[in-house]
Amino acid sequence: MGLVQDLYRADPKNQDFLHARFLVSDGGTDLSPYKKRIKAAINPSRWDAPIKYRDARRAISDYNKARGQLGETLELMFYYVKCGNDVTLEFGDMDETFYNSMGSMFGSIAKKLSVQVDPELTATWLDRLEKEYQRVANTGWGYGDELGGYLEDLRSSQT
Repeated sequence: MGLVQDLYRADPKNQDFLHARFLVSDGGTDLSPYKKRIKAAINPSRWDAPIKYRDARRAISDYNKARGQLGETLELMFYYVKCGNDVTLEFGDMDETFYNSMGSMFGSIAKKLSVQVDPELTATWLDRLEKEYQRVANTGWGYGDELGGYLEDLRSSQT
């Protein structure tokens, strides 16, 4: 018990892990610590701060190690894309690396959903993905086209 207490006190990431693993309510895991890390990495509070894709992806990976529930993982992945889309909508055209990262995460969500046997889960997420796509459909670097392609692939996998 002392070791667990020491680990808990040693690092906030350990706290997040233990909370995700053991403090689950009827509503699921509290994803706010992971969302906070994603937002800080993708949409930092200073306009000139670098975007830290690796840190945001690590937050999702850390959650998966702690709990790994599909719906919650999809929520964090979607939040990653949403934070990125907020950045491009607020500040304008970003660089190729940015759009590649956002497109890759959006594609990963679509791939996870395309292999699901729960049509209700997929339908719910398809609607959310469609709405997010509509927000950025006319964005540069072919980003909107890429997201549209992932949506088409997901739709066709459901028929």
